[in-house]
This record gives sequence, C-alpha cells and structure tokens, in this order.
Amino acid sequence: MNSRERKYFIERMEEMGDIWEDEDVKRVYGRKSLEEALSDRMSDMQAFANIMGMVIKHD
Repeated sequence: MNSRERKYFIERMEEMGDIWEDEDVKRVYGRKSLEEALSDRMSDMQAFANIMGMVIKHD
C-alpha cells in the first residue's frame, strides 16, 4: 500500500473504532493491496465481534 491508501485504511478503521498508526499499517498490511487489507481487517473484526457475542451471551 502506498501512503494515500494507508491513510484511507486508517480513516476507515477509525470510523469503526479501530485505531491504527501508519507504521502499524505498514508492518501488518504493507505488502497487501488496500482491498486485501480492508477485507482482512473487516474479517478479523467480525470474528472478534462473534466471540464477544458468545462471551456476553454466556455471562
């Protein structure tokens, strides 16, 4: 990803309450396309939400 794409990624994730720094985006998703990074992170966030839902349900 280039710097403009990283900035867009950070902005999109921030809208969802998922805060990223540019260096972290480079380290984690630097070799992926913007589309791949967004898809990957959205999938991770959905998995986390599912787990949290199960935890809350059993509480």
